Amino acid sequence: MVVNRAPRGQPDPYFDKARNVWVAPWRKADGRLGKPTGRTRAAAEASRNRHIADEAADAKLGSLADGFHAGTTLAELGRWWLDHVAVHRVRVTTWSTYDKQLRLVGTRLGNVPVRKLRADQVATMVSELAKSGSPSRARNVRALLAQVLDEAVNLGLADDNVAKKVRSPRVPKVQRRTLSPGEVSQLLAACDERYSAAVALCFVQGWRVSEALGLAWQDIDLDAGAVRLRRGSTYADGIGMVLGPPKTNRTAGRQLLAPTALALLKAHRQRWLDMREEAVVAWPAVTYDGEELDLVFVTPLGKSMLRQHVDKAIRRAAEQIGIDPSEVGTHTGRRSVVTNLYASGDLDLEDVARFVGHSDVSTTRGYVQSEGERPLMVSRKAFEILDSRSNQLDDLEP
Repeated sequence: MVVNRAPRGQPDPYFDKARNVWVAPWRKADGRLGKPTGRTRAAAEASRNRHIADEAADAKLGSLADGFHAGTTLAELGRWWLDHVAVHRVRVTTWSTYDKQLRLVGTRLGNVPVRKLRADQVATMVSELAKSGSPSRARNVRALLAQVLDEAVNLGLADDNVAKKVRSPRVPKVQRRTLSPGEVSQLLAACDERYSAAVALCFVQGWRVSEALGLAWQDIDLDAGAVRLRRGSTYADGIGMVLGPPKTNRTAGRQLLAPTALALLKAHRQRWLDMREEAVVAWPAVTYDGEELDLVFVTPLGKSMLRQHVDKAIRRAAEQIGIDPSEVGTHTGRRSVVTNLYASGDLDLEDVARFVGHSDVSTTRGYVQSEGERPLMVSRKAFEILDSRSNQLDDLEP
């Protein structure tokens, strides 16, 4: 028996005594009647409102490409974003990193429909990643998810970017090891000669190891002691070493080579020629941007050298000169160059940033591990200006 059933026209909620439930009918876009139920009138109406909202969302998303719909999950959106957005905006190696990070998101929130994702769910995921021992990874994953959800908002797949409502975890500042110029000289002297030139480019020129591994002999003028930095070589999962543009545009361009780096490159050139002459099989051809290249740092089979090869050479040399090998690696060189230049007091941070090719001075500031004599030099200069009794400055000790 049905009571309080609405007459013709817009249906009203009614109570169905036979089933002991409230029914809140609604007219679908195709003219059919939906009949969601609930134990109370309010519950039935809430269910009806959800159905109406879902239909409206489906209608709004129906014209979107690639099959987006109201139930599109975060995993599906992430895959689409990687294949259709990120692939055109970042290097292959960065894309590979994004892929790994979105897999982490997928294991926790992948099945959640994008339009139903809540900020507290994202906050919980970020917290779990931070507690697992990697606050920096948690911060990066949250930032990447915010990029993906920005695209969802642009497409109309979500009304709000809930990731932006979640605070990034605090990443403790870690004091990392840097080498003094004297220690760098010792390191190069102890280094395996097959890798010493690459190590010098990192520890003397301040290059990223990817830039050293992307160097070709066509880029170097040994007579002029100059080089054109045009590309980098990095590892991508499932692909191997891949040539690509430098990390920043400011890095690229003509640079002078330090005497030590130049001498090591000249010695390496002869070893390279001997190795190629002794090769039992032809080295693979390397082409980038339509130009055939002879990479400077290769294996005996002519394949691109891996970052790990250079890293191991640095650690072995460090151990020989009494430095804890666990404290150094390829990026120690770039960090040491920045720290030593700034700590000398002769160059300001903008000059140092220009030398190492940082686009943003704030990035350079993050590399500085010690200010060396700089605070004392600033104090002396300040007192010379501010204190008439500046002749007493000679008594100041570092």
